[in-house]
Amino acid sequence: MNNKKIPEFVPGPPGTGKTHRWLKNSYSEFLQKYPWDRIVVLSHTRTAAKEIIKAVDNLPKLKNVPDSQLEDQICTIHSYFRGEYVRLQKYENKEHKKFCSENVEMKFWNKLKSWEKHPLYEFSSHAHGKELTFDAYWAVCDAKRYEPYNLHTLKKLKTRYDKFREDHKKLSFEDMIDNFLFHAETPTDIDILIVDEAQDCSKPQIKALQKAATFAKRFIFVGDADQTIHEYAGSDPNYFYKLASTKESKANELTEGLRCGRTINQICKKIILPVWKKWGVYAERVWTPAKENPNDPNSKEIIGKSYWIPSLDQSCIASDILIEKILNTNETFLFTYRGNPTHKKINEFLQKNGIDYKLVSNDHPHVSRGHFRCFKTWQNFLNDKVSKRQIMDYWPLMGKLVKVRGKGSVETLKKDLIDKEYNIQELIDRGFIVPETKKYQNFSEVLTYKDLIPKIPFIKKVLANGMDTERMPRVQHDTIHKVKGLTFDNGIVDLSVYYTERGDEPLRLAYTAYSRGRNDCWSIGSSSPGRLSLAGIQANRRYYLE
Repeated sequence: MNNKKIPEFVPGPPGTGKTHRWLKNSYSEFLQKYPWDRIVVLSHTRTAAKEIIKAVDNLPKLKNVPDSQLEDQICTIHSYFRGEYVRLQKYENKEHKKFCSENVEMKFWNKLKSWEKHPLYEFSSHAHGKELTFDAYWAVCDAKRYEPYNLHTLKKLKTRYDKFREDHKKLSFEDMIDNFLFHAETPTDIDILIVDEAQDCSKPQIKALQKAATFAKRFIFVGDADQTIHEYAGSDPNYFYKLASTKESKANELTEGLRCGRTINQICKKIILPVWKKWGVYAERVWTPAKENPNDPNSKEIIGKSYWIPSLDQSCIASDILIEKILNTNETFLFTYRGNPTHKKINEFLQKNGIDYKLVSNDHPHVSRGHFRCFKTWQNFLNDKVSKRQIMDYWPLMGKLVKVRGKGSVETLKKDLIDKEYNIQELIDRGFIVPETKKYQNFSEVLTYKDLIPKIPFIKKVLANGMDTERMPRVQHDTIHKVKGLTFDNGIVDLSVYYTERGDEPLRLAYTAYSRGRNDCWSIGSSSPGRLSLAGIQANRRYYLE
């Protein structure tokens, strides 16, 4: 990589405004010198790209530029490198299903995860990101991540997978990078190339970016070497630490904290201190705690508190404080962790305590807003009136116990009812509901939708707690890799070790996890019996309560 064009690096610790402040201000400055269609800003996810567009969309020079055109210049790395290969479609779920039907070995893996997480695709992506052959990557990887497959089966499937994509003219994400890197002409029509969250780039992505920037006047990486947590997929922390150690990078460094209060700021600094010392940046590095109002120089610092929860299985003062704060404030809360069994433990904890929640990486809450409304409005239906829309929400969840034979279709209901409010007697009179329905005082008594029945105790607890189920849940959870870049008012961190991390990776994972929060944080003891939490949190719990 060092014989290619070297990017400028704008480093900054978590929550120092790399995206929403620096990038927006710099983009605005570049617009004064260069046309908007010669400025390219790339990120790793569509969500991040949309956030960048949202941040710059109101700039005067973009007033007449449709988002659809701006999305060609502010997009994901893969979308940009797809370039002249737009005639080829991406390998999607339908191709995956066809490939599985032709290769019985693909069906050895039947976990309830996204098809994109199939071990074949994961292993191919990770080996590609590290620029290693399957044999070389297998020798250094954690093979448990790709169970139940062995190297022989993965290699056999990869040969068939490559031929399948070629025959059907489909692209994988790796193809998008390689086609640009090895076959496309070097673009000469951009003046500025900026890469957000650059530390997540794999080695082939960095080379492709260097090629894309060959004739650019400015080539800028924005990121934080300490948040390089995708080493398994090919990101290289050493490359970014070397960039961060240059005189120019230190001059560019962002130092004003806009997210983490004093307590979380100090915890993060203590976690990452050995890495800073290793790279010789500690003596000069500044990262200030966030203020309550970052736009007011006289505003007070956010202080925050830290708590220790030995186990989510047993109640303690710290967990009681956490539950009390969740139920009696409007603040947001993030539970984050390395993987299972913590995922299961957190689900159990939230359900036991009647706390409305969702996965960060899932658009849908554990219980939908519509399903909560069915339980909340049932008494209104019995004693007063509810809307036609609400009755239509009841309909697919109820069965023959209450619905008149032949009236079970939502489409029939939609056609026969006008837009107005109805009570139960009107539905009985019109022959939709049997008269005996009046005796059922709770919606759970008429519910027949099998997927929702096990969730009834949880629904009742959430409603009894008075949580606002009209808005999306304020409590979310997910793995550290899925929550990077997000901000929550409070963080709850379980860093149990489930895979063997090497080098400084455990410290970077802990640093990234804690730095999602603004105010308070909770550390959870290992949910894996007999194992210490990452970064020695269990062994040094007093240290985190200072």
